[in-house]
Amino acid sequence: MCGFVGIISKKKSRFPENKLREMTGMITHRGPDDEGFFFHEDWLALGFRRLSIIDLSSKGHQPMISHDGRHVIVFNGEIYNYCEIRNELEKENYPFQSHTDTEVILAAYRKWGTQCMSKFIGMFAFIIADLKEKTVFLSRDQLGIKPLFHYEDADNHVFCSEIKSLLPYCSLEPNLNSVNEYLVFRSVVGKNTLFKNVFSLEAGHFMEYKDGCFSEKEYFNLSGTFKPDYSKSFEEACTEVEKSLEESVRLHLRSDVELGVQLSGGVDSSLIAAMASRQVRKKFHTFSISFKESSYDESEYQKRVSSRYNTEHHDFPMGEGDFTDLLMKSLWYFEHPINDPNSVCTYFLAEKARKYITVMLAGEGADESFLGYSRFLPSSIRTLRTRSFLHRNPAIREILFKLTGKSIFNITRYNPAMYVLSYSDLNLTDKLLKGDDSSFTGRLKAIEEAGGDVLNEALLQDQDCDLAQWFWRADRMGMAASMELRVPFCTVPMFRLANSIPYEMRVFNGERKAVLKKVAEKYIDNDQIYRKKIGFGTPIDVWLNREGPYSRLYSATVESNSFRSRSFIDQSHFNHIYSSHKNGSYREVNSGYLWTYFNLELWHRIFFEDGWKSLCI
Repeated sequence: MCGFVGIISKKKSRFPENKLREMTGMITHRGPDDEGFFFHEDWLALGFRRLSIIDLSSKGHQPMISHDGRHVIVFNGEIYNYCEIRNELEKENYPFQSHTDTEVILAAYRKWGTQCMSKFIGMFAFIIADLKEKTVFLSRDQLGIKPLFHYEDADNHVFCSEIKSLLPYCSLEPNLNSVNEYLVFRSVVGKNTLFKNVFSLEAGHFMEYKDGCFSEKEYFNLSGTFKPDYSKSFEEACTEVEKSLEESVRLHLRSDVELGVQLSGGVDSSLIAAMASRQVRKKFHTFSISFKESSYDESEYQKRVSSRYNTEHHDFPMGEGDFTDLLMKSLWYFEHPINDPNSVCTYFLAEKARKYITVMLAGEGADESFLGYSRFLPSSIRTLRTRSFLHRNPAIREILFKLTGKSIFNITRYNPAMYVLSYSDLNLTDKLLKGDDSSFTGRLKAIEEAGGDVLNEALLQDQDCDLAQWFWRADRMGMAASMELRVPFCTVPMFRLANSIPYEMRVFNGERKAVLKKVAEKYIDNDQIYRKKIGFGTPIDVWLNREGPYSRLYSATVESNSFRSRSFIDQSHFNHIYSSHKNGSYREVNSGYLWTYFNLELWHRIFFEDGWKSLCI
């Protein structure tokens, strides 16, 4: 797990080494163990920071040059099946110089070209340059777990693992076209970011540079994994899922450093902890956060799993003061306004756990692939289909709205499958968007890829759009503490399998995530499996409504002259919400718009008003 900066000069001018060092130094937290720099003639410059996970020796140094000096690579992430690919390449007598997965990527590319992407199980972003042909190949993993950003000006193409690497190079500006998407959904999906002219290489895409021009191609799309021809029984599906998850956990345990599990007490992380404990020959660590607010406390279930599998469990109590103190630093590392308050908690946990381990496994992705959310209950799907019918028939919708005046017949002009992901009341969203969501291109693309099937629309919104923010959280908040977070549920084989299982099995007899829960019965107690889902909650609603450090920071921020003067803030919209909060009538999950407006202001101060200079230590 690492970070890099890559420069391709447009004007055949050698990039200044001191500037590259400064840009790479902005992401030292991604790689505190080593740094490396590479320049080739007047067109290519690469900077790298290393967090040593596999082959801790100096042979893992990057940028890594091939044995014949023709190719050079910088790579961030992990290829979990690198041993199997290496064995295949060794039969071809490839002269490996190290035991790293980095060299395996390089060798695979030399052997199979762009087809090598179909070989990799992992999370990755990398740049490979052919120094002889002066071509460059850049790729990002199939699900988009690892980041890769692109910025272009008159002189250079700049690629980087984090946007903050651009701060010593150019002046950044906010992308105001994406502000509303963040306010509504707490994340921005697709190519766009909240920084003007800074773009994300999309999940499952690669780029090739040749003769001064770039081409881009999609090599993987989740919509292609929706296979309706699954013929096995529910019991057979459970057996297949158990074996696949065991294999995924086995691969994710490959490490030359200490590792552990983020244990929430829910089904997903408990399953990972249980399976990992059976494969690791020594006692390993589990980690959790607790709050004194009892409704957010799952410590009983965490302790049960730890006791049953004899892990060394660490529980870190987190209070309002801790949260408030870490908020600005979390925003700096997160780089966008924070999606969910639990991202701050993830940073807190990673900082604490880093004293014991370097790699931590987590349970992201199970709810999205095996349908663990209430929006996938049969009753919810029926409602979704009805609202989708109204959405697709505007004439009927308008007539019903005029006849009844009910807001439901107005707000179904927004695609219901897309907006079920919003934390906010859709009537409030309508007041903000006024019917125009055409700038939400990444989310609209996922709707189009579903081919008109309402259930697939909902699935792709979860898997393509919503899961992306949790990958962002895992990457940014983990790497902020120089910690690698791994997600065993999130591999192509796991998603192919989950999406091949019919909806009626994944939500079997009305039970969400039924297949995974049935598997879990072998590993954890039934009352733990079938209890009410809590999720990774944070008591910010409680903190906001009482006198304390969080509410004081909040009031000082949104009542400030700077916030009140922002031209990109719909002041009327915010005032309506803030007044409702003040009089006690505002009721939205996780503070809704109160949270997104607040974070947007703090983020703007950090990245566009030099606030980052005091945080960049």
